[in-house]
Amino acid sequence: MPISLLKVEDSLTRVRAGLESRARRIEGRVGQELAAHISRPGKMLRSRFALLLAGALGVDQEKAEGVSRAMELVHNASLLHDDCVDEADLRRGHPTPNKVFGTTTGLLLGDLAFAQGLEEAIDISPNAPKLLVTTVREMTVGELQEEFLKGSLEVSVDAYMGVASRKTGALFEWAGAVLSELSSFPHEQSDPPRLACAAGILLQIVDDIHDYTLSDRISGKDEGQDLANRKLTLPCIYAISDKASREEFLALWNEAKPDAAKIAKLLKDRG
Repeated sequence: MPISLLKVEDSLTRVRAGLESRARRIEGRVGQELAAHISRPGKMLRSRFALLLAGALGVDQEKAEGVSRAMELVHNASLLHDDCVDEADLRRGHPTPNKVFGTTTGLLLGDLAFAQGLEEAIDISPNAPKLLVTTVREMTVGELQEEFLKGSLEVSVDAYMGVASRKTGALFEWAGAVLSELSSFPHEQSDPPRLACAAGILLQIVDDIHDYTLSDRISGKDEGQDLANRKLTLPCIYAISDKASREEFLALWNEAKPDAAKIAKLLKDRG
């Protein structure tokens, strides 16, 4: 049966239970603590979006929940890899596997999470895993592009949006494409993936703003991580392009140890 708006919370509960079940299947081989990192959900914004879109498209509830689980697992995989690249210590309020067990373990856990996400996709439809392979490729390209842009002050809004569309938007777009194929409602097949990709880009923008505005206690991850890794995100790109704030921003950015709080205050004061 399709999902109604009122049943989204019930579906989220089942998605969480499905992720926990996947962790139990593998914990006998890698240990309970490591398995938890593979399947532990965060805010589940991707799942919520997928379930709401599935409801709008009249997609079967069980299929929609499978899409949600696949999204969470692939997202977890990307986070596990990101934390190794960024040498992050904290994620979702917990020490990262790379901090506790080392980078190699963190990378291998990410690989396991990707594999489990693909297993979920296989049960959705014949085309879902094929599309997911393409999606993972695009996510990786986005991450590589972001890596090449680290430390650069010549990042345009278009370049930022291109990275966001791959790094974050691609997984949303996958969900939109799969749900569009599963829908029996008359609609333009390209619209759900386009809408989903736009939602992913928006989520990335909000996440980048939160890097300067939320404490690690609230966000569950290291405060000022983008600044520490010299990533020029959208608020800072606008600050550089604004004649009134450019000089002050660059002075703060170029300090030996830039202060995230000072930069956040400048970004807020200058709108």
